[in-house]
Amino acid sequence: MSDEIILSFRTKQRALVMELESTAIPIRRTMFEILQRELANEGITFDEPAMMRLGLHAVPAHLVADIAVAYSLPEGARSNLLRTLQQDLSEYFRSAAVAMVPGLSQVLDQARAAGAAVGLLSWQSEPEVRALVERIGLTKWEPVVSCTPNPDREFPGVDAWLQLLLQMNRQPQDSVALCRHRAAARTALTAGLRVVVVPDDFTLFQDFSGVDALAHHFEDLTAQQLFGAV
Repeated sequence: MSDEIILSFRTKQRALVMELESTAIPIRRTMFEILQRELANEGITFDEPAMMRLGLHAVPAHLVADIAVAYSLPEGARSNLLRTLQQDLSEYFRSAAVAMVPGLSQVLDQARAAGAAVGLLSWQSEPEVRALVERIGLTKWEPVVSCTPNPDREFPGVDAWLQLLLQMNRQPQDSVALCRHRAAARTALTAGLRVVVVPDDFTLFQDFSGVDALAHHFEDLTAQQLFGAV
């Protein structure tokens, strides 16, 4: 990127914001494997198409609620499924296996070059998030973190995006939401952000009409796609 383009980008107080768990860390495959294993114990075959229909909620409690309704799980089975999912995810977040999604560091470097601050949304508590951000090396980009433990049904909702931007002292029209699923993209658009989507294996089929840019891999994203016309 030329010095002239970088200087032009920096005329605005930009922000690049995203969900920690659903975007920065590729946990949907891990969640699917946990759910598939545990539901098999209930005699339920939970395959990838089922995950595409029922397993896309960002928050484990709401994801399990959708699955429990779909399969008419009794309260005991539902509670056990949620407890196991939360425990296994917590162990994963503390393990050596947890890492940023491939290619995200390149995107974050582009954001830094464009003068953009980085922000993260999470449904975990702040101490858990701070430890996780440190563990996967995200501290390099000095992210601002907004935590909403036990969030409402819709997460991230419009208010979550706007609260994060308020913490960052940034305006929606100068900010970019990096998303991997339709629900987050929709609320970010409603909040007035530019929206860039990189679907995962389970969200490729979703309708992302209306977003500003769509890429198959994080490595494919350019500064122009992220921040639009200079």
